Amino acid sequence: MIDIFLSRPTWIDAQYEPGLKGFIYHLKRKGLNPRTLGATDYPTDSPLDEVISLIKECQGTIILGYPQIIAQTGMIKDQKIVSPIALGTEWNHIEAALSYSLNIPLLVLHDLSVSRGIFDPGALNSFIYSVQFSDPSWYTEARISGALATWIKRLSIP
Repeated sequence: MIDIFLSRPTWIDAQYEPGLKGFIYHLKRKGLNPRTLGATDYPTDSPLDEVISLIKECQGTIILGYPQIIAQTGMIKDQKIVSPIALGTEWNHIEAALSYSLNIPLLVLHDLSVSRGIFDPGALNSFIYSVQFSDPSWYTEARISGALATWIKRLSIP
């Protein structure tokens, strides 16, 4: 099994559970061992130090941007929020930046509702995939299967 870092929140809404479980099973069937702090690996040091150590043990990183924060009112820069905006966990951004800086192959997938930061087009020098994570078979879409296959080819297999 090839260790990969899977950046995802430890809590997700129940509507997303079937797809996440299916995706993790799909990864394992491909010979990948997804590791996530707080889900498969548990810290003894500070979370940031643990994430850095864990990412360094992995051959690649997949970022899954699930809605974690919904802002219904307020401001973004000088613009009022007029319709709800969904944000992923701040750890998605931290873990993506760490993986990117370590030249670890990175695949970024996010729910259609999630935006900003790492999930904005042009934030990375790679393609970012928007997916309907509430669809339990989202990971079987041809574009996602193809992106995953390409990403797997980039992994440094020991």
